[in-house]
Amino acid sequence: LNASVGVVVLMEVATGEVKAIVNMTKGKDGNYYEMRNNAISDMLEPGSTFKTASIMVALEDGKITPDYVVDTGNGQMPMYGRVMKDHNWHRGGYGKLTVTEILGVSSNVGTSYIIDHFYGSNPQKFVDGLKRMSIDQPLHLQIAGEGKPNIRGPKERYFAKTTLPWMSIGYETQVPPINILTFYNGIANNGVTVRPKFVKAAMKDGEVVKEYPTEVINPKICSDKTLAQIREILRKVVGEGLAKPAGSKQFHVSGKTGTAQVSDTSDQTNAWFVGYAKKDGYKDIAIAVVVENSGAGSTYAVPVAKNVFDVYFNR
Repeated sequence: LNASVGVVVLMEVATGEVKAIVNMTKGKDGNYYEMRNNAISDMLEPGSTFKTASIMVALEDGKITPDYVVDTGNGQMPMYGRVMKDHNWHRGGYGKLTVTEILGVSSNVGTSYIIDHFYGSNPQKFVDGLKRMSIDQPLHLQIAGEGKPNIRGPKERYFAKTTLPWMSIGYETQVPPINILTFYNGIANNGVTVRPKFVKAAMKDGEVVKEYPTEVINPKICSDKTLAQIREILRKVVGEGLAKPAGSKQFHVSGKTGTAQVSDTSDQTNAWFVGYAKKDGYKDIAIAVVVENSGAGSTYAVPVAKNVFDVYFNR
């Protein structure tokens, strides 16, 4: 792919135990090496993986239902002097979409319209909704070097009219990959967010001298109704949407792709997939895959997740 960085983190849903973490950075010689812990330190715009959080806020506030319809038209929508575009705008767009379909095809227009329509006059209410889910909180990990999520509010500098709609689709916001994974892990864990755990116990002379229990960050990120709705939507994103290649007949997968443009002046994008999987006889597992400077999430991140799930559930 000639990507600059490849990240995979695998987390056990119930305990938060990090079962695997890989951070490969391209060296000057063209080979890849473990140079730094990108999964916890890289401050990245999460792109469309953030749409799940945006839609959850609107569901929780009773603004929409999974069947709420948005006319995305030809895939282009003017917004405060800029144009919001769907990835298929040059093919005529998607037209009318339900909320479930909006996440399934990862419609920028659909998501940003919903958030701007219902929160444009009160952006703080949207930001408060994100904070309810603790997506803005540092994780206080057991290892050094973590980045702190940067989710701005309307009272801060450079919060313009365009900030809210672009923020809703994962731009103008920076979050380390492990934080996005922790959020999705909370969805998988019945709405309970737990702190990622790198160390289970400390030992000396073969005996455990200190154990580190699972820590709860947020005991309930949303109502049971919203949780059931978003879990069904994420299941369909894999079953019928852009993340379909991550699915399997052997185990159940839910999740969301993401493709985040690196900057306004670059045609480079970071590919994302964040989700979770379950199979009888195995512990539920959540995964984050980020391939920096590569391409679309559905093309470059999803197959990596599928390969990891295949190995995990067939070991």
